[in-house]
Amino acid sequence: MKTYVLLISFLIGIGHVYSQNIVTGTIRNLEKEELIGVNISAPAINGLGASSDYEGNYSIEIPNGCTELRFQYIGYKEKIEEVCSTESKQILLNVTLKEASEVLGTVVVSAGKFEQRIEEVTVSMDVIKPKLIENKTATSIDKTINQAPAVHIVDGQANIRSGSGWSYGAGSRVMVMVDGMPLMNGDQGAAEWQLIPMENISQIEIIKGASSVLFGSSALNGSINIRTSYPTSKPVNKLSITHTAYGKPKRDAIHWYKGQYNSATNISYFHSHKKDNKDFVLGTNLFHDEGFVQKVTSKRARINMGYTVYSKKIEGLTYGVKTNIMRSKVGDAIMWEHDTLAYLALDDAPGFKDNAYLSVDPFVSFNNPEKGIKHTLNTRYFRVNIYPGYEDSTQYSNTAAKRFSSVYYTDYQVQKQIKDFLTLTSGYTFRYCEGQDREIYGKSKNLNHSIYTQADLKYKRINFSFGGRFENFRNNTNVYKKSIIRTGINYKLSKATFLRGSYGEGIRFPTMLERFVTYNTGPVFIYPNESLQPETGWSGEIGIKQGLKIGEWKGFVDLAAFMMEYDDMMEFSFGLWGPPTDGLLGLGFKSLNIGRSQIKGIELSIGGEGKIGQTEITILGSYTYTAPMIDDKNYNYYQDSVTELNYSETSSDTSGLLKYRYEHLAKLDLNVERNRLNFGFSIRLNSAMKNIDKVFESDDLESVRPLGIKASRERLNGTNTIVDFRLGYLLSENNSMSFNIDNIFNREFLQRPASLGAPRTFSVLYKIKF
Repeated sequence: MKTYVLLISFLIGIGHVYSQNIVTGTIRNLEKEELIGVNISAPAINGLGASSDYEGNYSIEIPNGCTELRFQYIGYKEKIEEVCSTESKQILLNVTLKEASEVLGTVVVSAGKFEQRIEEVTVSMDVIKPKLIENKTATSIDKTINQAPAVHIVDGQANIRSGSGWSYGAGSRVMVMVDGMPLMNGDQGAAEWQLIPMENISQIEIIKGASSVLFGSSALNGSINIRTSYPTSKPVNKLSITHTAYGKPKRDAIHWYKGQYNSATNISYFHSHKKDNKDFVLGTNLFHDEGFVQKVTSKRARINMGYTVYSKKIEGLTYGVKTNIMRSKVGDAIMWEHDTLAYLALDDAPGFKDNAYLSVDPFVSFNNPEKGIKHTLNTRYFRVNIYPGYEDSTQYSNTAAKRFSSVYYTDYQVQKQIKDFLTLTSGYTFRYCEGQDREIYGKSKNLNHSIYTQADLKYKRINFSFGGRFENFRNNTNVYKKSIIRTGINYKLSKATFLRGSYGEGIRFPTMLERFVTYNTGPVFIYPNESLQPETGWSGEIGIKQGLKIGEWKGFVDLAAFMMEYDDMMEFSFGLWGPPTDGLLGLGFKSLNIGRSQIKGIELSIGGEGKIGQTEITILGSYTYTAPMIDDKNYNYYQDSVTELNYSETSSDTSGLLKYRYEHLAKLDLNVERNRLNFGFSIRLNSAMKNIDKVFESDDLESVRPLGIKASRERLNGTNTIVDFRLGYLLSENNSMSFNIDNIFNREFLQRPASLGAPRTFSVLYKIKF
């Protein structure tokens, strides 16, 4: 009898286990857009989970009875739906998620390589939203990023919180990425801003402070990640045309284009669509600039494509390829002829960067939401051909006659999500660079292996992160090994108040050009330093972020105190490095290790967007104070058989202040929209650049080659305020036009010694969607 009872009980249990209900549906937002990657779970049933696919569809099995399903998506309000059934069947449950109204509503991925609310990250971070990008008439994204808090860009080199000075031709301390992939060339280690598809940017994320643990060398001072937008089920076509005219300079004596019309034209087209389980993106750009410096013209043609497949056979598998092709010829006047001829290149001989670019980025990822694990493999081949080649470069078989740099890059990452409180990220990065220029450095290469890991813990009001990285770098002659760490904590004091603190270490290895380069741009020479050593450093900060909400407008106020310290800091130095037969009798630039330096400061920033009543207001503003100092101004950082150099002897300011930096930097961008009309303005204010290379102001230089640098600094090196204005009108739902005036007051300002900024410019921007 007991046997029959046990058998019946067993069969009932088996029946219960296999009496499953399949719940399916589509998850959308209020705009009816499908949401990809929504997390679906059942809090009462361990291990039960799913995620929405590329069309927002999901499927999850639940037992008979009543089960609560939880739908979670970063940036949206969590939603719980109860599903009840007494018999096995398929249940349709479509879900609509509403955007989270609390605090800021901004989602970022750069801080931990996974989605987080910006107010919960443990580092200082700013986000530039699409409206600021679209409203500016910039033809390269670095000009827009220059409006970001604490960021200053000169000659294409980004500087965050005075972490870098002027470093023309030298490697960058700020890692620039597109969708997490580094966009740094192989020989110079500099960002290729022109390759960035401005026509397809969803937002720009800027991390301040050492970011090398997750992003490696070049992230010593921070990182800039440009995120592109995803295609939707509705095809998108966008065309934008910008035309810019150069106005009359303040001084008639430098108005070399008097009586002629100098202008620049930028045309961009973008297309994206989602069809079935495939995404496709296409972007093109044509640009021509006649320039405001005589003979310094620029032109480029670029096309970029992306193709993504969401596998139907293997759930969670995604793969695809992105590619970018560009041909450009960009003029470059590193120094002027004289202060009185500021818009004329030295010797009337500007240099040109005449290059062809190719990048191919295959990628694959596999996401298993039930096990909470995701594997990602990103790869890149990036080639830059430098023109003109040598006379025998037309012979294809003569590879020694070609000038190029190449990057081979691979990053494998595995991420484990443990419930809702712990994210573990680990990976391996491989980067191999090679370059060739037989007149400059012959053939050179370097190889970088690194492994990294980071844990991000979320518990109640606390977000905590800790990570480490091991770098192994080798070039033609040396091998360097270094371990670095980072940690940070964020505590939610109240509903909209967040306190944070962080510490991070970083490293940057010398680039090929810094170690081997001997080249000239016009008559100005840049010299090599084969003994250049890697620079290391750390940064720490404490900060508080206060969320604000007025009607539908959401914003923040952020205050941070920070400190950075560098060992063997590399600095671009102007001095007598070459033979007297060179263009400036041996005067030129060279990268040197100058010893230990320290930078302390505070930063106050404000930002937000949304509607107050019927008016939409977007604001981004900041004030940054820094005290960048050399640790020992009398330390002899360079010596040879006849020369010993220290910071005090080579500086125009002998206080120990680091060169080519501003102590005070303030910015504000405000945009107001109501009905069809929008207007806005940008303000950038910087204090005097107190310290530069002493030789620039020396009488010896003026006697050898008069440049008027000292006179120009006496006249212009004070507090500079540059104001831009814009006015736009929505012609129809899909057509708009705007009129911009940059440098509206036509101020003369120095970007650095021997370089005068642009005069007032007038731009018209027309955009159409179809």
